Amino acid sequence: MLPMESLSDKKRLLETPLPWKQLGILLLLNICEPISATVIYPFIAQLIEELGVAKDKESIGYYVGLVESLFFLTEAFFVLQWGRLSDRIGRKPVLLIGLLGLVLSMTSFGLSHSFFAIIVSRALAGALNGNIGVMKSAIGEITDESNMARAFSFLPLIWFIGSTVAPILGGYLSHPAETFPSVFGHAFWRENPYFLPCGTTALFTLICFTTAFIFLKETKPQSSRSAEGDIALFNVKEEDVEAALLGPSTDTKRPPKKESTSLRSLLLKPVLLAVINYGLLAILEISFQVLLPIFLATSLHYTPSSIGLVLGIMGLVNGIVQITCFVPLHRRFGSGNLFTLGLLSFVAIFATYPFILRAFVNNGGQLGVSGYALLGLQMVLCPIEQMSFNIIFLYVQASSPTKETLGAVNGIAQTMASIARAIGPASATSLFALSMQRKDIAGGYLVYCVLGALTVVAVGVSRLLPAEPRRRSVKEET
Repeated sequence: MLPMESLSDKKRLLETPLPWKQLGILLLLNICEPISATVIYPFIAQLIEELGVAKDKESIGYYVGLVESLFFLTEAFFVLQWGRLSDRIGRKPVLLIGLLGLVLSMTSFGLSHSFFAIIVSRALAGALNGNIGVMKSAIGEITDESNMARAFSFLPLIWFIGSTVAPILGGYLSHPAETFPSVFGHAFWRENPYFLPCGTTALFTLICFTTAFIFLKETKPQSSRSAEGDIALFNVKEEDVEAALLGPSTDTKRPPKKESTSLRSLLLKPVLLAVINYGLLAILEISFQVLLPIFLATSLHYTPSSIGLVLGIMGLVNGIVQITCFVPLHRRFGSGNLFTLGLLSFVAIFATYPFILRAFVNNGGQLGVSGYALLGLQMVLCPIEQMSFNIIFLYVQASSPTKETLGAVNGIAQTMASIARAIGPASATSLFALSMQRKDIAGGYLVYCVLGALTVVAVGVSRLLPAEPRRRSVKEET
């Protein structure tokens, strides 16, 4: 008989085959979020300028940050409740609600003619989008410890596919009456110059909704089902919805049910460490995402189509690196070390901005060889920092005390990430605008100094994580 250590090693070597049919559908649904989030990046600065809400070009960043923060701010208020609801009624109904929310919000955004309408559309998208946390719970439920890391490694890849296609769509499909007058010469396209990229996104999301409605199976054990065994999507009990959104009921007239786990009981050390690290990673990553397009638009005077091309190439590079490098790097360095390495890459990413701008100025308004080389360096560093998301997903999954609390734990983590992503765009773009207006503060590079300092803090906090994620029970904490 093999010793216990050898059995454990053998178990780690035997990887369960991934359930590709269901995983493929979940990954297809996941791509809707990056597409809807990044399709507006190439033209949002131009849209704000055309609406006339910004007094000058230097102040555009304030309004861009507000628009991009609202999605995550409203998501932060609702995502935890969606996660708890999915623990009661199942993952599939909540995923479908989120997809319909994206369809509605993207259609509304494309038809908006005022800053207020844009604000409402983005807020609506965040409020109805409980998908991302619930989706991670679903992936965790269809995988085990042997193949979970590989399954989660596809999430950044999906994000990169979405963030490759969406900016190109946003850049090249905006103002179609000017770009393709023979096809989109109707007055509707001149009056709604941004509906084509937004409407295309909404149509794709509707296709994903239909696919999930027909083919996606419920992943949560003992979820609400109809008599035939299918998911009771529209047969949700009123008390289940009330309990998930408002907390357990004290009505003694109803049959006794198993009490929901309180949120306070989930705030264990592994959960807190995973959630805090997720939040710090999220604020750094979203700051980089919103800074790059506005930097290209205002500092380098790029057009929306050029911005879309840069973001698309960056997404393509990220996807290729994720496919080829993550698994071997994870095996070589381990979870904790690779996570810290990803955070450290932000230091170099933020440091390149001043040098890119200096190269642009020194070359008479052209990037030149040195400027393009620095932009290329950002493209190389970006997939390294994105690998940190693969790792933190594993820590979040492993921190859940039980499988029954997985949705709630993912909801807590996604709430923290949403708060961070709500703070990040507004703070980063406001600091960017301030840096442009006040060259006497840190030489006009205040935003990059602040983000660099925050990166150092995040690296320090990352070292508090265990070397490898390991599922722990409540008893171990008590």
